[in-house]
Amino acid sequence: MRILIVDDQPLIRKGIMHVLHYERADQQFIEAATVKEAMELCKANPIDVIFVDLHLKDGSGFDLISCIKAPGESSPKIILLASTISIFEFRRAKDLDVEGYLLKEADADDLKYAYSLILRGEKYYPAKLVEKALSDKERDGICLLTNRELEVLAELSKGLTNLQIGNNLFISEGTAKKHVSSILSKLNMSNRMEVVVYANRLSGKS
Repeated sequence: MRILIVDDQPLIRKGIMHVLHYERADQQFIEAATVKEAMELCKANPIDVIFVDLHLKDGSGFDLISCIKAPGESSPKIILLASTISIFEFRRAKDLDVEGYLLKEADADDLKYAYSLILRGEKYYPAKLVEKALSDKERDGICLLTNRELEVLAELSKGLTNLQIGNNLFISEGTAKKHVSSILSKLNMSNRMEVVVYANRLSGKS
């Protein structure tokens, strides 16, 4: 079984390998630090399980997932690694049918438990994240947003302009502006600053 670990921090990659080393006898661990490198490895040989950080130097873990999870086709089991609890990232992960969402603060037992569940065909989401998703009143607003609007919302949380958002998401400045207007309308907010505060709260930044 081939396991790909995608993270730009070598210590994280080595830590996962160390924890899971004795879980199965047939495991082969492969490492990558970027989305590009991971894509090349996926094309070269079949991969069974991928651990991927959400925030890599050359893009998002979602970029990798979108490329390798094709509807109706066999694809690797995906375990996302996240530093913070983010409701809109969690929703996007579920929309992409990701098998696991693991916080980097998790201990070795949590990692092994999540891994074993996913190998059995089940899904793993941390209790803290599920609890927040179920109890946070803001979930009603975020459920109204499309996947593209969630991407724009994530960029807004960084305080970016429409032009910067467009460049990051490969859309025009005008299209980015339309998405921002739609987000304002759906969330019943009057300006970008309210959206930025809202997005940062969901991202765990405030």
